[in-house]
Amino acid sequence: MSNEEKNIQEEKDIIDEMESELEEIENDEGQIDEEKLNSAVEWVQEESEDSKLSRVMADFENYKKRVERDKQEMIFFLKKDILKNILPRIDDMERIIKNTPDELKENALYEWIVSMHKKLISDLEKMWVKAFDSIWDEVDPEKHDVMTTVPWQKEWIIFDEFEKGYMLWDTVLRHAKVVVWA
Repeated sequence: MSNEEKNIQEEKDIIDEMESELEEIENDEGQIDEEKLNSAVEWVQEESEDSKLSRVMADFENYKKRVERDKQEMIFFLKKDILKNILPRIDDMERIIKNTPDELKENALYEWIVSMHKKLISDLEKMWVKAFDSIWDEVDPEKHDVMTTVPWQKEWIIFDEFEKGYMLWDTVLRHAKVVVWA
């Protein structure tokens, strides 16, 4: 049964119910009994108030859900703006760690940089930010920005990263900048 047929059937049922109610309001002589009419009017008013109350309650529940969703979106965008400014500093630390010669790795400054890097990564994870590894994965346009390609037998496989990609919850915060075989 289609929606239109259901609506027509519901209207017929309502009309039938109203006709039976009218028959009950009439007395034996076919005239309307004032007392029965007043009680029917009161019943309709009570039902109307109940339906208004339930509609207001439903609207309020929808409002609370909408406010909560908007709040979560605002938190996401505020975090996103702040974190996008922090990520380049983490990239700088990773470059220092990666490119420091072995003879300088016993230096206190180097150890401090490694320690600060670990703490920053730990703090990011507490804020639901995680780096994702891309090397040896296939290119995913939702997560990767291809910076350059190198000819090879395998196509569109990532073999190097310029910058790591990061996720905030389940959303890409920053795309990974990658080099691929093409």
